[in-house]
Amino acid sequence: MTSSEEQRQEYRLNSVETVFIEVAAASYDGLEPAKVVVTTSVDLSANGLQVALSDPLEIGHIFQISVQLSGIPQRVQLATEVMWVRPADSGLFLVGLALLASDESGLHLWKTLLADKLVEED
Repeated sequence: MTSSEEQRQEYRLNSVETVFIEVAAASYDGLEPAKVVVTTSVDLSANGLQVALSDPLEIGHIFQISVQLSGIPQRVQLATEVMWVRPADSGLFLVGLALLASDESGLHLWKTLLADKLVEED
């Protein structure tokens, strides 16, 4: 068992979902739009998710993301912190994102929807 597997405290759902990561905020004057990277998840849990990216993110950085779960009409808005980054055999980078509680966050909705998906999987 690897150290990252030992640190996992909840069930992870292997699920490919669309993830939008705001890697740069829009300019204050509104002339420059936000830069958003669209990717997919590798797995999901109540407190985080793993995504595959063509470029690595910096460990410790905070990003706003939204996740489009299959079968759910609205995107879930979440605040995340990059916990780890590692290269994958595919040439992509696997990135571990921890979910953060914030006023703007859909963390409660995320946990509810994920619990529903776990029940559907059984």
